[in-house]
Amino acid sequence: MATRGKRRVMDQISQLPDPILLHILFFLPAKDAAQTSVLSKTWLKVWNSLPLFTFDFCQNISLWKLLSTQKEESEQVDVRDAFLNIIDGSLVNLRVQKAIIEKFRLFLKLSYLRNVSCIDEWIRLATNNCIKELDVHIKRQYKEDWYSLPGTTFTAKSLIVLRLGGFKLDFPLIVDHMKLTKLRELSLTDVLLEEQTILEICSAYPAVEDLRLIRCEGVKDLLISDLPRLIKLTIHQANEITWEYRSIRIQAVNLQSLYYKGCNRQLKFDVTTFKLLKELSITNELITDLVVENLVSELPLLEKLELNFCFKLMTLKFSSCMLRQLTFRSGKSLMEIVIDTPNLIRFEYGASKLPVIFSLTTSSLQECYLKLMPSDHLSTSWFQNLKEYLSRFKQLNLLVLSIDSTTNTFIVEELNGALSCALSVVKLVKIKKVMESLNFETLLDGLLWTCHPETLSIDRTWEHNEDFVQFLREKLMQREIAPVCCDSRRIKCWRHYLKEIEVESSTRQYGNPSSSSRVSTVCFKLTW
Repeated sequence: MATRGKRRVMDQISQLPDPILLHILFFLPAKDAAQTSVLSKTWLKVWNSLPLFTFDFCQNISLWKLLSTQKEESEQVDVRDAFLNIIDGSLVNLRVQKAIIEKFRLFLKLSYLRNVSCIDEWIRLATNNCIKELDVHIKRQYKEDWYSLPGTTFTAKSLIVLRLGGFKLDFPLIVDHMKLTKLRELSLTDVLLEEQTILEICSAYPAVEDLRLIRCEGVKDLLISDLPRLIKLTIHQANEITWEYRSIRIQAVNLQSLYYKGCNRQLKFDVTTFKLLKELSITNELITDLVVENLVSELPLLEKLELNFCFKLMTLKFSSCMLRQLTFRSGKSLMEIVIDTPNLIRFEYGASKLPVIFSLTTSSLQECYLKLMPSDHLSTSWFQNLKEYLSRFKQLNLLVLSIDSTTNTFIVEELNGALSCALSVVKLVKIKKVMESLNFETLLDGLLWTCHPETLSIDRTWEHNEDFVQFLREKLMQREIAPVCCDSRRIKCWRHYLKEIEVESSTRQYGNPSSSSRVSTVCFKLTW
């Protein structure tokens, strides 16, 4: 009888006009308001009529534009106050009506706030509604400036994505009634917290699939557990050695992607706890050859391996039928690459020199990238060696050269039968840096003897490479149609093969909008 009575009451309420039903929704907690959508078609219609908002307050864009010119301190204060008023004004509707918040994004400096409590108020207004994504980053003026975020912030059970930066999370932070059962992504950047807080987070957010801990301070022994749905884990340690993790333990049986960047001196992964891992990225200058070999052999489903700035690595020796992508980037070159990977699709190698011993299965390769940063003298033998490497690939997508060498030579007479080495197909040769002391003509002759790229791209950053670009314009655009330079030579230079050329220019901007960090790129489209 009681159930029938409740239904009768709900039926009667459902017959009220829509404006009154909307008014009722406003006084309900966010989770209860969301649950009304399943009561009946009437309530679903009312729920769908709620306004949908996205709030994006990025101080890094708004204030940079307003402060792009020199201003007096009083004018700067006015600009900052105006920005804060924009936030207050945009959120005013949330004080008088219920809404669905798709995204609330706030980036600003702590020093800009008249009263830090306004952060609590802004987040409260957003989370009291049915918010899906909350992204709040506070930039501290001094390292000791920590703002403690109250635990009551996390009461919105509709939250799917939570990203926090620049806060201090005190323990205890979360209690049972604050569990976010729908949370899928949690990211903490430049956050001060304790080991207990990490454990509390893991137990309170059981549905998290993507966890990111970026430069988090205060943690010495890191334990990731109690996250049965965790698929992707990112751990970036702070650069300071004092913030080095003493130990890292990961217990995530369904983990598929692991990205680690840090300086841990005894980095060990218990791979028995994540046998389903498919993607592994490691940035650690102390990792050894043996550790890499063991990881590959003990992860049977590994498809993507990325090794960055692993200065102790000397060789890559392993066999894997599952590996499809392999990346090595470092300021130090490998001595050997001897790998048997019959299903490898993408290969990227970035270092100062090419390895001395190179054995790689190339039959399945579809994407190949070489990024070289030579600092030694570029001789004829260097170009010969590069050409021999390039010939091993059916096609090279990208060859990047950042040349710190100050001298170079390329003498055709020294090639000694190098014609037997076929020209590889290179889609793009990108030159990021050329020393002004180099002989540009010798460099061009050696490079275009090595390969015939479809595009030759030159970066001009802060007027660097300007002379080289001008040289290329003259040599490529003003070349002879029927050159006679090599009539007496057995080996012909690039001038005899180049048919057409087009020049394109573009500009990219880096950093904040007010900076002058722009890169101008000149592309020479070559037809052979």
